[in-house]
Amino acid sequence: MNIKLHATSDISPHVAGFIVDQDGFIFFKDAFLFLSPKERGVFRLLLEAWPKVVSKAEFSKSIWAGRMSDDALVRCITRLRCSLSPFKLIRINAFYRGGYRLTILPEEVAASASIVSSSTIHARPLDPEKNDPALIQACMHARQLLEQRSLEAIDRAELVLRNTIASAPDCVAAKLLLAQCAVSKINYGADVNRSVIDKGLTMLEWVEGIAPQTSGLQSQIGHLLDCKWDFHEARLRHKRALAMFPDDATANLNYGLHLLIEGAYSDAVAVFRTAVELNPFSPHLAVMLARAGALASGDVNEAVTLARAAYLSHKDSVQTYLYLLCTLATKDPQPEIAHAARHFARTRATWALASGAVSYILARCGDHAGALEIVEKESKEGASIHAIYTAALLSMGMLEEAMTRVKKAVACGCGSLPIILNMPENLGLHKHPDYPEVRLSVFSRVANM
Repeated sequence: MNIKLHATSDISPHVAGFIVDQDGFIFFKDAFLFLSPKERGVFRLLLEAWPKVVSKAEFSKSIWAGRMSDDALVRCITRLRCSLSPFKLIRINAFYRGGYRLTILPEEVAASASIVSSSTIHARPLDPEKNDPALIQACMHARQLLEQRSLEAIDRAELVLRNTIASAPDCVAAKLLLAQCAVSKINYGADVNRSVIDKGLTMLEWVEGIAPQTSGLQSQIGHLLDCKWDFHEARLRHKRALAMFPDDATANLNYGLHLLIEGAYSDAVAVFRTAVELNPFSPHLAVMLARAGALASGDVNEAVTLARAAYLSHKDSVQTYLYLLCTLATKDPQPEIAHAARHFARTRATWALASGAVSYILARCGDHAGALEIVEKESKEGASIHAIYTAALLSMGMLEEAMTRVKKAVACGCGSLPIILNMPENLGLHKHPDYPEVRLSVFSRVANM
């Protein structure tokens, strides 16, 4: 419900230059505004409601799915005001128990032509590509592909961005997003090597040289450093990222992953909880919060409870469903659980780590032939992701084979192995005489290991 009050200006946001496209993205005079999902949603409601006030109930219903606290809205409005601070022509007014409303300041509209400047771009939200519509469209398309969170979509985004950079080598947004492709590939199970990570870091360092305050930059650098097992330097980057943008959901996610590597599970729970509050629509964040909670408690019943809560909040997600099946198989393996898991054979169009989860569920539930079929089928993949099948092999008593795969991943010197080794389903590796040497090789650059 919108509360109509007398507007302080007759100039609409559209006349001032703000446009919302059909996908909900926001532009100012053809420049793409880089806002977090929550900021973008709040700003979109304010723009579309002008000159009316948007009530707290409407924010809660449209942006927080009915689960908004007053503090969450206040924090988001504060971040949005900061993001929009270069636009002196715009003001967000608060109304006690009413909500918020946009006001366009007439005296500033005439001066707005100079707002899209290099200093504004470097400070935060705008695309720095001199308002080139083709570049803006290409970057927006790549961002939409990355949000699909599949290896197939990531490959398509990468192709778009490489073509964009080939035609515009100084495109900051394209280079930042191309580095995000490397991060996304690692997160979703693609086989990568150190050269891919180093190329991503090189692009991010280039961005840092000309736009050090870019949102998400420090967090992406930290995450790529974690992926090449340079944990000490990664921690410094994560801390810097959160100091600059404490309400960035992705920065909290990446730092939470770093804390899982360090074994700081209770701290990870707090960080993932913040990330979920900032972006409650992400099934990946929900699963990571549940995983961290299970690690912190060490209790299988608590793990099932947390997994079920994650699934109930994202019932359409393959990831939350498979994670729930994994916890159920850990607690009480049954044929029915294996039957449910068999429907999720790995394809590049879905969550890439699904094959590891399915093989573990089948192994736990007694279908060793089915589990081995998946493991052998995927063995053609590169060595850095071989360790995702460790849990399945351990469940079938194949300790030596599991350690062989782990050693292959260690030899790559990069990837998600540090987090995999800390998962409770892989504790059986501790029984192998080579485990201390393996752990030292992987975690030697963690301060508290």
